[in-house]
Amino acid sequence: MAIEQKGMLSPFTIFTSIITGSFFPLLGSFFAVFFINKIYWTGLVLTAIGGFLAHYLLAHTIHDLFHYEIEKRATFSKLSLKILLAISLAILLFIAIYLSYYSGWPVIIFALIGAVACMYAEGLIHHESQMAIGAMFLVIGSFYVQMGYYMGVEEVFKMGKEWMEAILLSLFAFFSQYGWLLFYRLDDYGWSTKKRNESILITKIGLIFLVMVFAVHVLF
Repeated sequence: MAIEQKGMLSPFTIFTSIITGSFFPLLGSFFAVFFINKIYWTGLVLTAIGGFLAHYLLAHTIHDLFHYEIEKRATFSKLSLKILLAISLAILLFIAIYLSYYSGWPVIIFALIGAVACMYAEGLIHHESQMAIGAMFLVIGSFYVQMGYYMGVEEVFKMGKEWMEAILLSLFAFFSQYGWLLFYRLDDYGWSTKKRNESILITKIGLIFLVMVFAVHVLF
């Protein structure tokens, strides 16, 4: 299947969903190790799986359903898409409830924000910042799952520097994802040179926040 095709069966869609959906949760989970010096492996695996399912099944079943009559896409039938959507919602709900039991109720809040942000399709908000917000909360949510499991809700929210660093890291995720999505949608903007340059600039801004993470960690 050609990599330039759109739709959830496109190799490009699958590969980018794995990277964005799974690796941002891994980033947040492993970052938490700086503060707790251990890792909740079940939480790491489930947040990575949940992130992938949200960015792949949840986002792209909705996306393909809304675009079914608009353009040709490499995807399933409408019925199959609806079934996959229901399955993804059920699995994501189970993961959120399971992790909230062990790490605390904020997991549900972070999961809900991330899931809503993934609903990126015609008829919904349909803006590049949506999935970027989703990436941001994949980092924050996975970071919290690790911290909450070992420390409890009250102790985690008493922290200051740790949350500052986690938020800076999530902003790196936001800007890198935002810039990439803007570049991905250049055809929707008529291959605008202005939009291309905006996407490159926004992506590079993410690096500033990544540097700030380590600056805060070392200097304060």
